[in-house]
Amino acid sequence: MVTNVTSLLKTVKTVEDEQQRGTRALEATIDGIDSEIRNYETGNMYIMQEVTPEHLIRITKPVTLATAKAVAAGTSGKQDDVIVVANMGRKAIHDLLMVCRAAANLADSEDLKSRILESGKDCAANYQELLKMIFHILQRPMSATELKHQLTMMSRTIAQSVTDIVSLAEMLKGVDWVDPDDPTFIAENELLGAASSIDLAAKKLANLQPRQTSVKVSGEWVQTFFSV
Repeated sequence: MVTNVTSLLKTVKTVEDEQQRGTRALEATIDGIDSEIRNYETGNMYIMQEVTPEHLIRITKPVTLATAKAVAAGTSGKQDDVIVVANMGRKAIHDLLMVCRAAANLADSEDLKSRILESGKDCAANYQELLKMIFHILQRPMSATELKHQLTMMSRTIAQSVTDIVSLAEMLKGVDWVDPDDPTFIAENELLGAASSIDLAAKKLANLQPRQTSVKVSGEWVQTFFSV
């Protein structure tokens, strides 16, 4: 009898552990992002040496994907979905903060640098808040209807944060960067190409020498020059 009860308790404990895997992973990610933000603010993190405005734009995509996954996981409440979100979110925010910190050093003004750093922090904090909402939903699934509605609102806030980062990345490019698909840029390139061709043709003409020929005049051979 004692053996049966012990076996039953172990089974219940296993089921409970299985049901809490996602919640524990989510909690660890929330704490991890908190540490990432603190390190970001103090500059106590690895800073990429080779970074461009394009890196800053591209690094926002994983955050967008992780946000969509988080909203879906918060709605479904499935532990496996939550585990995926915990792993995706931690890496996406880590990479975002790392690139934001490095990209800020490309700014040619303190104002732009400050705005890039602040936008990175805001995006990370907003994503962390989204995960906190999901954590509360998992803790109280029967009374989380309002929180589920708020997930969509928070996802929009994160989307705005991402948009801000992309806009700042465009500002980093400055006037010396151009869109290769811009019609004006294409036209300018064609004009420059035509000008180069004309210049090359002019140089070839300038290097040509007159051609010598001989003609017979009054019974004598006389050299004449014909310009080409």
